[in-house]
This record gives sequence, C-alpha cells and structure tokens, in this order.
Amino acid sequence: MRRFHIVSTAVVLFVLIMVSACGQKTPDGSLFEDSSSEKFSTPTNVNNEWFPLRPGTRFVYTGYTVENGEQVSHRVELAVTDLTKVIAGVRNIVVWELDYSADVLVEAELVFYAQADGGTVWSMGQYPEEYENGRIIDNPTWIHSLLEAKAGIVMPAKPQVGTPGYSQGWGPDVDYKDRGQVSQMGQQVCVPVDCYQNVLVIDETSTLEPGAHQLKYYARNVGVIRVDWKGEDQTQETLELVEISQLNPEALAQVRASAMELEKSAYENSRDVYIYTSPVEYPEGTPAITITLVSPPASLTSVPQGSLIEGIIYASDLLQSDLSELEFWDSPGSPGDKMIGLPNNGDELDPPPENDPHVIFHVQVQSGIPYRCWIHMKVGKPNGKSTANLIWVQFSDAVDEVNNELFKPGTASYLRAQGPTKEGWSWVECDRADSDAEPLVYFTINGEIIVRLQAGMEGVGFDQFVLSAKEFLEGPPTEPIIEK
Repeated sequence: MRRFHIVSTAVVLFVLIMVSACGQKTPDGSLFEDSSSEKFSTPTNVNNEWFPLRPGTRFVYTGYTVENGEQVSHRVELAVTDLTKVIAGVRNIVVWELDYSADVLVEAELVFYAQADGGTVWSMGQYPEEYENGRIIDNPTWIHSLLEAKAGIVMPAKPQVGTPGYSQGWGPDVDYKDRGQVSQMGQQVCVPVDCYQNVLVIDETSTLEPGAHQLKYYARNVGVIRVDWKGEDQTQETLELVEISQLNPEALAQVRASAMELEKSAYENSRDVYIYTSPVEYPEGTPAITITLVSPPASLTSVPQGSLIEGIIYASDLLQSDLSELEFWDSPGSPGDKMIGLPNNGDELDPPPENDPHVIFHVQVQSGIPYRCWIHMKVGKPNGKSTANLIWVQFSDAVDEVNNELFKPGTASYLRAQGPTKEGWSWVECDRADSDAEPLVYFTINGEIIVRLQAGMEGVGFDQFVLSAKEFLEGPPTEPIIEK
C-alpha cells in the first residue's frame, strides 16, 4: 500500500490512498467510478467540509514508517496551490506534495482534484517522482482518460458509515487500484495541532497489498489530521498533523514556482502519459509554462482513435439528469426512437450566458485539430415569436486557430445552429453567430470536453449531434442517421 499522500501514485499526501480489496467492486459491479454523469460547474472550489482545499493552505505531518524492520522518521508537506489544470474537460486544483524519509526527500508529487456540483471530491490524476540518491528512479503517472485510467472519489459528498466502498482512482498501467470505505464517525482525536470532535475515519486498501489497511482520520473544515494502520501493512505508517498555516503571497509564489518546475520535469520524464496533457494555468487562466501540445497515439486513449476525431452523440445516449428544462420525446426512426425537445408556447429564448433550456454531455477530442459540428434538428411548427429552429452551441476548452478562448459555457460566446423555416428534420451546421469566419473549433486538451446545447426557440428538437474533424465532414451528412 502506498504511503500517505493525500492521494498519490506513490506517495500522495492529502487525498487518501485508496482502499481496494482484491476484486472489490463499486455497487454497480465495475472496478472504477464513472465521473461522466457528474456536473463540474465550479470544480476548483473544493469546499467539501471533510476535504477543503483552499489555495495557499499548507499542511505538515510527521510520524514514522517501518523500513527493513527499523522505525524511520517520516514527514509529509502539502501545499494547495492557486494553479489549475484541465483534465478531460474538467478544471482541477493543483496540490504540491513532498515526502521525506529520515529527513531525505524521497518523493515529490502533483495531485489534481475537482469537486462536483453535488459536493463529491474527485482525484483526476497524479504525477509522482520517486527519488534515490537525489535521482528519479520512478514516476508512476496516471491521468484520467489516458491509458484507461479513471478518476476516483477522494471524499464523498456526505460520507456515512455502512455505505459501499468506492474506487479512489483507477490507473491500471501503474497498478493504481486503491479503494476507500467509511469506517467510523464521531471519533475524538487529539494531534499536536488541536483536539477534534466528530472525526471521520476512512479505511483504505490496495490490490497491491491484500490484508493491509491504512486509516485516514478527517476533521471537519480541516481535512486529514492523522494516518494510522492495521492488518498486514508492511510500512506501518503513522502520521499526525503538526502544522497548518496559510501562506503569505511571497511563500505562495514560491510554492507555485516549485510546482511549475515539477510539471516541467513531468513533461520531460513522463513521455508516455503526462506529455499529452495541457499545462497548468495561473489563476487568470493563462498557461504557466510554454509547451507544444502533442496528440496522443490511439493506443494511449481510453476510447478508439476514431472517437477522438469524430464524436457522435444520440439523444438516446443521454440521461434525464443531463437535461435542464428539456424533455425526451418518442421519435420513431431516430436512434433509439428518442429525441430531445421542448414544447412551443410561442417564445423565442435568450442566448447564452442566459441559462435557458439546455442539455450538457461529453465528447472525446484531440487538440490541434479543427472541428466543425452538425445537429440533426427537428424544426417544429412555428408559433408566436418562435420559429422552432434555433440551437446555441458551446464547448469547454475551445479556442480558435490563434489560441483565443471562445464558445465557453457561461459566456456570451457561442456557435449557432439555425435550421430552415420548413417543419421537419434537417442536418444543420453550427456556424459563427458573430462573424462570417469559418465555424472551426480547436481544443486545448486531448480527451473529454463538455458540450452544451441551449434551445434558441421553443419547439425545437434534435436526435443527433456530430463533432467531426474538418477533413472528414465538410458538408452535411447524407444519411438521416450517422452510424457510430
């Protein structure tokens, strides 16, 4: 089992080291969690009461481990930076972590966390560097959506005793398959910093160490305050919180610089995974380091290569929870005999950033490739002000050919799919609402992005959405249904 590292591949401090009994599965029978159904409106605002991550907060833990039968001093330092990193369309807060054994640095790590709207905190990946005699000896990296890795739950929104265990991350290429389960609540625990009431205990296990358990103790509005062990844990790691502080601007700048240096090393030393990620960004959203984005090979991504250059979404693929003020309608002849629309009461609707009826889903993309989109639209019967033929389109992580951000959800930038006035089905291209420029979209990431379709007129509907590389779909599809 990996040492405390709040979440780490080799030693990640503040995110729990996942509990994963051999063969243990999530309630739906899978070995990992599915984050695709989560909504991440403000993912870097990690304010879960059991796992708060406020930028500038520094935690220091001290204790012991057992190595070769001898007790060795152990120290872990963790700092929440003000940097962010977009992974599979979700912006993460970056945590920088250092691990010392007998006062020697043995690991440095970047860990990426995002909080879903419901309050669950997710770990989207980790880049650890393990050292021996001052040299890197390993860097077992996992990043959600690459090499079949999947995000895991760091802290449930409302942890309760008796609830099923959960995957804390799934990185099969580096054997990261840890799991967690709520073990106790209401405990009283004293550590050098303070005494805490109503402490939560998470029992973590790993497939790498059957029978070994790491126990994490969490205090409200603080996070991890103690780490202990039971069972057949060979390292017998114990840690207690000895310092918690808020960094001043100068110290935070130093932490930021150190985290950026570690990321530079990640691009140099993780040529099979990290090199395919977008760089960390400053708080204002500008890249913190300059890199040349590289598209991942087909074998690296967790979806077929064809899916990265042409994303096809059927209305029947989506869930009711993906819809806001829209409805599923029966539609014989549509894929799955379903379409999505809304009744026509005669109103035209406001464009973004107004939050009118919409649907949100995810599509896989490659960076550096120009895309265009098409919607198989059902133009409804005109009524009042509504011609029932307009949909607004937005994307996360979208830029133009010179890397200017655009079409971002929550802004007044969008594409427009304006259908004909004649009732019936029609393939409609997404075009520029603000200019005559060719409606091409580029993306800054390799992996999953968010697509948001917002109704521009009541009575409009659709059953298919296609996001295709320009070279493959210059004109409208010739068939009423696009085969995946």
